[in-house]
Amino acid sequence: MNEISSSPLYKDNADWKDVTPIYPGKDEEVAVKIAVTEDFIDAFAYFRAVLIKKEKSPRVMTLLEDCIRLNPANYTVWQYRRLCLTELGCDLKKEMRYLDEIIEESSKNYQVWHHRRFIVELIGESVAQGELSFCEKIIQDEEKNYHAWQHRQWVARTFKVPLDAELSFALKMLLIDSRNNSVYNYRYFLLTLHDKIEDKSMIDIEINLAKQFIRNIPNNESAWNYLTGLLINDGITANCDVVSFVEDLYDTTPEKKRSPFLLAFIADIMLENIENQVKADESAERAKQLYSELQKSDPVRVNYYKHQSLLAQTMLVKSQTKVAAK
Repeated sequence: MNEISSSPLYKDNADWKDVTPIYPGKDEEVAVKIAVTEDFIDAFAYFRAVLIKKEKSPRVMTLLEDCIRLNPANYTVWQYRRLCLTELGCDLKKEMRYLDEIIEESSKNYQVWHHRRFIVELIGESVAQGELSFCEKIIQDEEKNYHAWQHRQWVARTFKVPLDAELSFALKMLLIDSRNNSVYNYRYFLLTLHDKIEDKSMIDIEINLAKQFIRNIPNNESAWNYLTGLLINDGITANCDVVSFVEDLYDTTPEKKRSPFLLAFIADIMLENIENQVKADESAERAKQLYSELQKSDPVRVNYYKHQSLLAQTMLVKSQTKVAAK
């Protein structure tokens, strides 16, 4: 009577007796030897053999799951799994449930998110809403998870997800953490995706939103960057309301409490004025004064602010030269 092996290793599994494992050679250990477990060496030795044989079968799918458990970032394993899935006609919904578990354990793994996108593409639009919900779940656990935000962008773009619903989701996330740059980035992506960047009414709404978050937290760099991005097409000085807003914030904030982002934003306005030859002399003087303030309030970037101060003077000279040439 044959004994049943209790070993978890493939080399002791009767179902794999027909496969000769390919173990790493000594030449592969020359540079830096990585400490790995016996089951790791065993599983990947059989995976190498499977690759050579080009076998695609249910037992290989199980082997691939073990390899992924041991090294979820291995690109070759995931790629071979995709080949097996398509050739074997596996249940893709089951694969999605499997991916849910893997991502919840390893949410910053690029390979698993790439694999998920592949499966979603095969299934189609029917899973779009489920993907948004899954991304939200991952984002709620870690609000700045790059992979989850990137996947949500891909879903929104691929399946033409309605704008209003996504803006509402983004707003909800901003109310949780108004400093979360990932949310502002997603919001700007949505505006671009739906061709709203030149929609004045929509941009005005977004500008007012950014201003509100800045009022609440003047040192919120993400909100300042978002405001700048919204104004980039027409220029900062083209929006009188924003200019009035930042000047009022400057005047009503005690000198020692002024945000470096506020000072830098107004300095950018001054540089734009010089470039547009709008009160160039006054603007250059104001810019240099602001950069002087910034050197005190943000000493880490002191050399940058000195450079910007020189830039203001250089721009002024060029502006005066253009005026003289006329």
